[in-house]
Amino acid sequence: MVTGHGPYRNEPQKYYFTNAPPKLHSEMGSPNVVTMDSLRLTMPESAMWPQGNIWPMHDFGLTGAFPAAIAQGYGTANDIAGWVSLAQFVDYDAYRGMFVGQSKNRMGLLLWMSHCSWPSLLWQTYDYFFDPDAGYFGAKKGAESLHIQWNAATDAVEVVNYNAGHVPGLSAHAEILNMDGALQWEKTAAAVDSAEDSTASPATLEYPPGLTPVHFIRLTLSRGAQVVSSNFYLRGVKEGDYTAIRTVPKVNLEANTKMERQGAKWLLTTELRNPSKQPALMVHVKVVRENGGDRILPALYDDNYVALMPGEKRIIHTEVKHADTRGERPRVVVEGFNTAQ
Repeated sequence: MVTGHGPYRNEPQKYYFTNAPPKLHSEMGSPNVVTMDSLRLTMPESAMWPQGNIWPMHDFGLTGAFPAAIAQGYGTANDIAGWVSLAQFVDYDAYRGMFVGQSKNRMGLLLWMSHCSWPSLLWQTYDYFFDPDAGYFGAKKGAESLHIQWNAATDAVEVVNYNAGHVPGLSAHAEILNMDGALQWEKTAAAVDSAEDSTASPATLEYPPGLTPVHFIRLTLSRGAQVVSSNFYLRGVKEGDYTAIRTVPKVNLEANTKMERQGAKWLLTTELRNPSKQPALMVHVKVVRENGGDRILPALYDDNYVALMPGEKRIIHTEVKHADTRGERPRVVVEGFNTAQ
């Protein structure tokens, strides 16, 4: 019992829940815009902005749902770096959406496709150069064996268990925060038992008055002191309108990385801290060569493209092969939507 036939484009978040396939879905995909590092290896700088006929050569249509999602959802970009930064929001939501929408029937999803054989801007979770952008981590988040999510069609907070076995004694916590990170509403559902192959809805989001035009939904699933899963969303008072985040000030993050060489690999543990009074959005780390400054690829990150509220800390673990360092020590660089560099 298999179905397919896309869609092969990004859709609004509600779509993935209201159109959940009743069978194993063999093909679904979306454009997935690479990082600026990879884009510089994909086309000459003169072809990047304004976007022209080189882009379709790399499988990207200049009209359609993806460019419209950026322009209408986040506003017109002023340059290619700004456009690529906004594209990561769309990447993340599209690929996470494909997987979280499967929670209704839990029949499974295959992406079309995970990797491309030519530097491309379409249908991939990691690019031609083996760099995972935001879409990869959106898919990773949505495909967790046990996770917490926001159902954008019903506003339910859902605990989804694909194949984690029976897990009793969970706590589901939901928060709504304004654009400055100030808490506006929260609710906790305790003593949640999650059976394998199930979706439970222990709470429903409520939107209080006084929310900023864009606000944040933050969900945390815990078992005792251990965080099992977390999820973070942008939501607009006007559905699909996130343009207000363009006004979020730049922030300086603190980052401390501990490195350990274990035989043929390097293990890096990076603690990120946001000491500012503003949120930091789409924060991601990349591992580069200490002297050359170019990326070490492939690199395995346990998470990336995260949000840090004021005062919040986050740890990201990364693994690279020593052979891929080309004799240099690795170094971690921190980037983000509103991260000062």
